[in-house]
Amino acid sequence: MRAPAASFSLKSGAPKTYIKTAESGTRRAHAFCPDCGTPLYAVGLKDPPFYSLRLGAIKERAALMPSEQIWCRSALPWSADLHGIAKHERE
Repeated sequence: MRAPAASFSLKSGAPKTYIKTAESGTRRAHAFCPDCGTPLYAVGLKDPPFYSLRLGAIKERAALMPSEQIWCRSALPWSADLHGIAKHERE
């Protein structure tokens, strides 16, 4: 989920980051929790217009409906339709 850089702020803590170089050559910082490793966000290194938030760390994620899909080129063929797969409430 994208969040405008102008309104993005962390409420607490200091994430660890590593720099990843994309296929295009663009470098981005990927941030994660230093205690549990949960991915938090990715952001461009120079004047980023937005932060790419990782939904697993957001309490309100159930209310955030997707409006697009990216990185579909590397998606596994079966990932587009999971309707026929058995579902279990718990393990």
